Amino acid sequence: MASTRSNLIGGPGTLAVLLSPALVLFTLFLVWPALNALLVSMSSWTGFSPESKFTGLENYANLAGDARFWKSLKNTFYFVIVGGIGHFFFAFLFAVALHRPGFKGKKVFQTMIFFPSFVSAVGVAILWARLYDYNDGLLNRVLRIFSGQGVNWLASENAMDAIVIASIWAGVGGQMVLLLAGMKRIPSDILEAARIDGASEWQVFRHVTLPMMKDVTYVALSLWLIGSMQVFGLVQALAGPGVPVDMETVSTYQYAISFNARDNIYMMGRGTAMAVALVLCIVLMVGALRLAFGKRELEY
Repeated sequence: MASTRSNLIGGPGTLAVLLSPALVLFTLFLVWPALNALLVSMSSWTGFSPESKFTGLENYANLAGDARFWKSLKNTFYFVIVGGIGHFFFAFLFAVALHRPGFKGKKVFQTMIFFPSFVSAVGVAILWARLYDYNDGLLNRVLRIFSGQGVNWLASENAMDAIVIASIWAGVGGQMVLLLAGMKRIPSDILEAARIDGASEWQVFRHVTLPMMKDVTYVALSLWLIGSMQVFGLVQALAGPGVPVDMETVSTYQYAISFNARDNIYMMGRGTAMAVALVLCIVLMVGALRLAFGKRELEY
């Protein structure tokens, strides 16, 4: 009797009962929308009319020949790569500085660096639009003092760099907190042993701190890839209602092609095809990152 009761309580039936709520929610809110999006991406549909026409891979074929899409994809990758280098350079710099035992005012500086992460994308855009203003912006006022002329920051040739700079200011604090938490997990005696053996601070960071933060760095990079590949709010708010082609990312182009009421363009099928293509890019990049970092777990 005890054995039978144990099998009933801890057997496969119990496991199925416990997992069923999560599986139902997973199916309703992830699997079904994903399958529906795939179907929409193979259809000609405005998103509002009840009629839709199945077109197979026509939307994907149109994307392959769409120069504007490739330009937006190029801008997106530029933001991911250049913005990622800037984010993680400053995030590591701040995290290493704040992790030093003798650093005074640690909590104050940590709060100051992390504070912009609380500001919405629209708020960040409004602030930096004022800073970038050609006539009265603070950045150009400073530049005119030293060089005599300002920079048109939001011109087509400078627009992506301006977006990257604003995103670094707004997001570096979040990356810093993740990296700082990873550094605090490293036993202090390991770092002290390296210093006693004659290692410089750079050698300690390069050969001890970085390898022991591999799992945290992977998480931080993955979150950056997922978020930056979908960058939308900052670009849309900085550029205004009509985002110039030179500033477009995949997400802003997807919005323009799916919900452009100003030009009466409602191509939900092609916009969804862009979303599917973007998801595939994110999956491939995160998967490549996983392979690059390896699967070996660290033990302290």
